[in-house]
Amino acid sequence: MRRLGLVAAAAVLVGGSLLTACNDSTTDSASGDGKGGSSSSAPAPRKSTAPADVKLTRQGWEDHEVWGDHAYVVHWEITNTGTKAGNFFAGLEFLDKDGDVLGSTGITADKLGPGKTSKGDSAPLEAEITNGKMSDIKSARVSEVQRLDY
Repeated sequence: MRRLGLVAAAAVLVGGSLLTACNDSTTDSASGDGKGGSSSSAPAPRKSTAPADVKLTRQGWEDHEVWGDHAYVVHWEITNTGTKAGNFFAGLEFLDKDGDVLGSTGITADKLGPGKTSKGDSAPLEAEITNGKMSDIKSARVSEVQRLDY
């Protein structure tokens, strides 16, 4: 499963939903690292301040059945800590050894109910790493989280 770049993902979120990562499951557990939220729906999506937590649970180089051999894979969880279901978008940045941003991508959790957690994994495409090489990646971080009510 492949993803579009951060700009394309954000554009599609405004018009509808897009799955940008391997989405494993939705559970009742909560976790947290970053805050924010995103969801999309009908004609006029509304931004919401209702919170969401994004946690990067594991990251590093691995052989992966979807992302390929020796891919930098980020395992993540997005938890809806609000009181209504929502669609969430989180931006991920990939960093080199000096902490400089090499590139970015995005992940989504659509129609995530209150208190529910969506889990998955993601990896950057070579085209998304524009300020260096894939082999330069040493870590990843959450750069933004948006929520749009539907």
